[in-house]
Amino acid sequence: MKKVKVLLTSACIFSAISCQYKEAKPTQSKSETVAATSGSFINEPNQLMAESRQMTFVGPKSGEGYFSPDGKKMIFQSEREPGNPFYQMYVMDLISGETVRVSPGQGKTTCGWIHPSMKKVLYSSTHLDPATKKKTEEEIDNRKKAVKARYSWSFDDSYDIFDSSLQGGSIHRLTKEKGYDAEASYSPDGQWIAFASNRAGYTEKLEGEDKKLFEQDPSYMMDIYIMKSDGSQVKRLTDSKGYDGGPFFSADGKKITWRRFAPNGSTAEIYTMNVDGSDQKQITRLKSMSWAPFFHPSGDYIIFGSSVLGYSNFELFIVDAEGKQAPVRVTFDDGFDGLPVFTPDGNNLSWTHRNEKGESQILIAKWDDVLARKLLGLPAQDPAAGSLSPEVKVEDIKKWVYYLASPEFQGRGTGSVQEKVYTEKLAQLFKSWGLQGAGPKGSYFDTFEFTSGVQLGSQNLLEVVGSYKKKYEVSKDFEPISFSKIGDFREAPIVFVGYGIKAPASDKEPEYNSYKGLDVKGKWVLALTDLPADITSQRRHYLNLYSRLHHKVTVAKNEGALGIIIANGPVSGLPEKFGKIKFEGSLSEGTLAVLRMSEAAATDLLKYAGQDLGALQKRLDKGEIVDAVVIPSAYIKAKVDLQFQKSTGVNVVAKLPAPGAKSSVMIGAHGDHLGHGQFGSTLARGDEIGKSHYGADDNASGVSGVMELAHYYAHLAKVSPNKIKKNLYFGVWSGEELGNLGSSHFTKNIAKHNIAAYLNMDMVGRLKDRLFVQGLGSGDHWVPLAEEVGIRSAVPMVVQEDPYLPTDSLAFYMAGVPTANFFTGSHSEYHTPRDTADLVNYEGVVKVLKVVQGFSDVLADSSLPMVKYVKVAGSQNKLEGRSFRVYLGTIPDYSQEGVKGVRITGASKDSPAEAAGVKEKDIIVEFDNTKIENLYDYVYTLQAVKPNKETIMKVLRDGKVIDLKITPRLKE
Repeated sequence: MKKVKVLLTSACIFSAISCQYKEAKPTQSKSETVAATSGSFINEPNQLMAESRQMTFVGPKSGEGYFSPDGKKMIFQSEREPGNPFYQMYVMDLISGETVRVSPGQGKTTCGWIHPSMKKVLYSSTHLDPATKKKTEEEIDNRKKAVKARYSWSFDDSYDIFDSSLQGGSIHRLTKEKGYDAEASYSPDGQWIAFASNRAGYTEKLEGEDKKLFEQDPSYMMDIYIMKSDGSQVKRLTDSKGYDGGPFFSADGKKITWRRFAPNGSTAEIYTMNVDGSDQKQITRLKSMSWAPFFHPSGDYIIFGSSVLGYSNFELFIVDAEGKQAPVRVTFDDGFDGLPVFTPDGNNLSWTHRNEKGESQILIAKWDDVLARKLLGLPAQDPAAGSLSPEVKVEDIKKWVYYLASPEFQGRGTGSVQEKVYTEKLAQLFKSWGLQGAGPKGSYFDTFEFTSGVQLGSQNLLEVVGSYKKKYEVSKDFEPISFSKIGDFREAPIVFVGYGIKAPASDKEPEYNSYKGLDVKGKWVLALTDLPADITSQRRHYLNLYSRLHHKVTVAKNEGALGIIIANGPVSGLPEKFGKIKFEGSLSEGTLAVLRMSEAAATDLLKYAGQDLGALQKRLDKGEIVDAVVIPSAYIKAKVDLQFQKSTGVNVVAKLPAPGAKSSVMIGAHGDHLGHGQFGSTLARGDEIGKSHYGADDNASGVSGVMELAHYYAHLAKVSPNKIKKNLYFGVWSGEELGNLGSSHFTKNIAKHNIAAYLNMDMVGRLKDRLFVQGLGSGDHWVPLAEEVGIRSAVPMVVQEDPYLPTDSLAFYMAGVPTANFFTGSHSEYHTPRDTADLVNYEGVVKVLKVVQGFSDVLADSSLPMVKYVKVAGSQNKLEGRSFRVYLGTIPDYSQEGVKGVRITGASKDSPAEAAGVKEKDIIVEFDNTKIENLYDYVYTLQAVKPNKETIMKVLRDGKVIDLKITPRLKE
């Protein structure tokens, strides 16, 4: 019959990986594969998986790895038991890496699962079969033969389901009926077991074609059953001709997914049903062999394997749990990929891969749930609008913080895919609560473009010509740095300048000048990374300010160099990382090449000049200034090819209008964070580097406050509309971690919104003994208002007046709006992957929101302005950096793009800049006889300029360069 023919023709393909793998139709022709590809599923490459790695290595075959509920253990089957060619069952500790066998060691074993209690496991085994020894010997003999028989999965009627302790002891037999009982899994609560069995083939009276097919193929009578975890209350769930198998529960325990073969065995499709067997629904229609389905923990989609591309290229696919969308291809590798399993948290995917030699092992990779949902047209997991209360509640705040700080959002980087997902949800909720869009043309989104990254182009070149010839390999011997000038650089001499530092003398420290007496104009300079190592701590602290890469670049530029090459010294012990350049902020166009060279390449260059780089570095590390080394008759030429990526940041802004209101109050918080540390200033350490920075306190806590108060006021406007006499605006900003990009963009057109006061929440999730209420010097009535609210709320508060804060409130203050910022204090998890949702003080957030609501109640309950804007002098340390010796009072615009120079958003009151006449939107192009092309040039010049001595600042204003006389002030 057809099914028997299928088994014979494809058995060689399906070697023993799994109890899930049984039979299939013949391999498709090329034309059939093309037909299946066009329209049946989405076949475009994607990045659903990342950082894949192999988990099992022992034995020729391992497969079917299933995780414990806590994700710390995995049960799997493997051919690794000495003297037994068949699978046995093992449990791997994913923390320690230790593996123990939990099955008896004799006979055949398959299909394991760990109980939710973490105290026992189940599996199917034939170890009680009296013929076990004989079958084992026969299998060993067969495998020794030069010409091996075609293999097919054994539906041995001695397979029964057993449970045992997690260590393999206390084995109990759960099924005793004749037939193949296997493919079992526990329900999430551990009370039930779903399994497959062909027992009906032995108990029912079969006649005619049914009898004939069952005798030829025992899987013909396979159906899905369910029973209590002790083996009692067995119930048959399916009764379909053909093979039903591989049942798995959804994470909520309400559904089962499995695969069903057609009666002739030629195809298999994915199905779902309720746990009682009702509502059986076909999910896929690929007309191929689709099998081993597994629910994502959310229950929103299913992953499975399919032969739709042909048996030589079995691949994984995902499909939404309702089967409404086309399946999406997941794997794109040669060979077999199947038996997919999600870790309980849904962040990783494990599966079995078989190579061309027939060896199968278990792999694991990171899983991108956000992208999966996007590809399947599914919404992200989020707090459901219907489940949120209009009251400010701990439960709701938890939902928001856990949602925003979940691994799926990967740190909420500015302009990221994840940002687009959560901003969509915020806008949907604003709309559902009755708020209006406050963005352009009534949209809920206020977008802005920024430079987000850089990649190497294909034309990068570094070559030494002349007497010494060497062509370097990009990403191995050298690579350009992201703020390098782009283009071709002619052949020019090379000069080694030590550490490349130029630091002026201070009242305590002498000058350090690597360029003293040198002429490097039009030449390349080669400088060491970092600064001298074997000098006093006081000297290192002083030189540290001038040893940063940007400062070395500015010095080289001011000395007239064509380009600068940075390299680690042989005794530095610093790691070399080539291959992926990091974008280091929004910079203006550079004027010289900036390259990084390998230690080995730099050593060879100096060796050609007759110098030992290691010996030179040892002298330099003692603080000596060694003579410059000119590489004789050698010239460097280069080409720098960098490709910059533009991204779009997304603010979400909404308005709750008050009838007849002429002014507004705004409540806001930033939603972006650091991504994997590539956005903003990460403080990750060691193995934390590169991991998701969850940003629970910074600033999922603040966003939770915005959403809770928006919901509260939207409800209040419906039940007591007269309580609100000013329009209320709500904003969730993007790009705060990159320099208040989103809030600065919004405030450029703030006049049309008539914002009378702005309340900002940034890190309000770690309340201990007091709440900091900051920036109150920005308005004339803030402090009395804080006193009033403090009495009513009974929340301990510390009032601070300085409005020049490193958060979004500064953008509003610079736009002429009185601001108040709410902050519960910094902590050791700040800007690291350790800022997680479990560390947030949720009761504390409720208290903070009580204070913020107190402020907004008073402000919104009057049609008159309650607080008037006050321009104040800012903290000298905060405005231009704590480490600077001098103070000007300029406030740089960190959102500038494509500006050659430094654009200014204003000058602090009573500052040297204000006295000199610096105005908003001025662009500083020269200061103290040093050309200024970017913020780093400006920073360097500020550190070197002499205090209390008048100098010239050139600014570009309305297309004209204007000279301003300015006297830098020594900091107090």
